[in-house]
Amino acid sequence: MKFYSEKLNKVFDTEEQCVEAERAHERAITEAETKRLKLAEERANRAKEVEELYKAAVEAKKAYDEKLREFLKDYGSFHATFKNVDPFFTLFDWF
Repeated sequence: MKFYSEKLNKVFDTEEQCVEAERAHERAITEAETKRLKLAEERANRAKEVEELYKAAVEAKKAYDEKLREFLKDYGSFHATFKNVDPFFTLFDWF
């Protein structure tokens, strides 16, 4: 006698094989779903962290721009030498 699993669409020789294969399939589905949810939660937390850091960088840039404008208003020009160019600030930021 053969045993057919509707969940797996497979035929098995014994009932035990069929039941064990279905259980293994259910465990695999549960583990995959748990892993997917964990990754989604981790991604959301890290995205939130990145957004907070970006907001802090924008605020720091605003403070820098304000202090630079005040300095330029008082002294007319500002000269500095930069050895490492930070990609956050571009040439267009100076105009």
